[in-house]
Amino acid sequence: MLPPNDVEDVLSCLPQALLRVGPDLRVQWCEAGFEAKTGVPLAPGGTLLDALEPGRSREALARAIRDGRAHSGHVITRALRQVRVQVKPTHTNGSAGAWLVVEPSGVDDEGAFSQAVREIARAVGESLEVDRVCSAAVVSLVRCAQVRRAEVFLYEEDDATLKRMAVSDLEGLDAPQDVFDPSEDPYRQALALRQPQLGIQRGYGDAVGSVFAAVPLCAPRRTVGLLLIYKEQGASFSVRELEMWSAAASQLAVAVENARLLREAQAALRVREEFMSIASHELKTPLTPLKLGLYSMERRIAAGQPVALASVLKSKRQVDRLAGLVEDLLDASRLELGRLALDSAPLEVGQLVAEVVDHFRHAFERPFTVDVPHDGVWVLGDRDRLEQVLVNLLENAHKYSPAGAPISVKVGRTAESARIQVQDHGIGIPGADQALVFQRFYRARNVSHRNFGGLGLGLFISHSIVKMHGGALALRSREGEGSTFSLDLPRMPAHEVRRLPRRVLVLDEDVHQEATAERTLRAEGFEVFTVQSGAEALRKATHLPVDLIVLSTSASQSAVGTFLETFATLPRARPVPILLAGDERPWWAQESAALCPRHYRPDELLAGVRTVLTREKRRTLTPVETELPLVTPA
Repeated sequence: MLPPNDVEDVLSCLPQALLRVGPDLRVQWCEAGFEAKTGVPLAPGGTLLDALEPGRSREALARAIRDGRAHSGHVITRALRQVRVQVKPTHTNGSAGAWLVVEPSGVDDEGAFSQAVREIARAVGESLEVDRVCSAAVVSLVRCAQVRRAEVFLYEEDDATLKRMAVSDLEGLDAPQDVFDPSEDPYRQALALRQPQLGIQRGYGDAVGSVFAAVPLCAPRRTVGLLLIYKEQGASFSVRELEMWSAAASQLAVAVENARLLREAQAALRVREEFMSIASHELKTPLTPLKLGLYSMERRIAAGQPVALASVLKSKRQVDRLAGLVEDLLDASRLELGRLALDSAPLEVGQLVAEVVDHFRHAFERPFTVDVPHDGVWVLGDRDRLEQVLVNLLENAHKYSPAGAPISVKVGRTAESARIQVQDHGIGIPGADQALVFQRFYRARNVSHRNFGGLGLGLFISHSIVKMHGGALALRSREGEGSTFSLDLPRMPAHEVRRLPRRVLVLDEDVHQEATAERTLRAEGFEVFTVQSGAEALRKATHLPVDLIVLSTSASQSAVGTFLETFATLPRARPVPILLAGDERPWWAQESAALCPRHYRPDELLAGVRTVLTREKRRTLTPVETELPLVTPA
């Protein structure tokens, strides 16, 4: 008896879908609404296996059809939907094959969703700790819904690593790894699209494998992590179900974000309270002796007695210390508001280091060593701000090192950077604190406020200034063995350095001769300093390296003596060549000193300058030694 003509209409009323395949697994017939019911796009002539995900369940289904056996089980479709399939073999009219009854899985349980959301809300109300909120969420999901397992992965607050914070494990299953690769699908898609994605977990809990959903935890401003939900065997996710768990994930994300904000607020309050305590102590420390010193001076002046210079100097030191603390606070405020401006210009790093270290060498009884390349290392930077960074690093090295311990400063270069390293042999920094020392107000655990003053702002300001220059400030340290800070700054391109003018200092007692030399050298692109006082000229030129000094041999002995004394004491990263200008070499000059005629003639002066600079370029002196082509006059 043939089936009625309206049998298709009857089939459309059933939740199951009907399909007939041959022994070669090709579709012979399927009802009209098959894809609408199951989500599997199949048509007569197509291959069944092309619509299913590879796996043991698909292989078992294929073997049953080929062997002509009955079969019942679950398979996963290419669209990542889990469906239940019943196989009934048939040999009608001598044609082998099978009828397949396909039934989609998945539930739309509003009650389970509501109960889970209530339990999550209750957990949030009871605690704002991230761990407890996440743990309550996964337990609620497993208890209330048809979910085998649930996990929560959150982004670490300091980086982009996803770390598992909670897992249900109510069935005693072996836990997977705590960290997974979020670059793989479906995790990457879920995080990028901020939409739930389905995946397949094979060989976990059962041989068939199961479907899981990766649901992003989307807070209002950012994605904070992933919620992974694993279905029971034989179950899948409906569209409505994914919508419900996305809403629950959003609630969880907001709870996590609120918990973190509360923790950050509490930490900020602790930092503020600690800072107020330290700041009041640090500001009071110089104010107390300053106040006493001023009272003492006031009484002496009122009594008509002289005020000792030592008392004034002590008060001045306390004022300087107080001004430094206030300036640190102002710099920290400017950085927070983005108002710290840089005045950048070409800067030779070796000269800057030599000058700063020279100040420390004269201020403290401690050995300092400086190692700089013979040729200049140029950067584009704010000299005052970079000096502030170096001073802070050297002050810390001095403060935290035992008396007499050496401090070394080395200037070098990498492929693209100028590098300054400050090394001490002091107390060092514990490993757990090294990642935090550049934070505002932070002080390492082995630093006592009683023994070591400071607001904990120096490294924060230094790190920020270096970042504003496009550089980096790094630390290498071991507790009890000292620290090495490395400061990297982008080097100026070589072609820009070559365009910088060479700097010449002209010292001549004759104003007209000095002016002639200045005009000649400026016409050739040199930057010229012309001051008859040798000491004043050298001090004026100390911030940047002087490439050459033109010194008149007819200058008075007192002028030459003043020049030599100042020249020998001013900080220099490397030797400065001298060209003597006169008819004959004076008695106080070394035999190797270069000589050019005076009165100045342009061709002779320029020839002498070029000869000395070319010879200097070929020299290979040790970086910290300074040799003068002069002898001290008797």
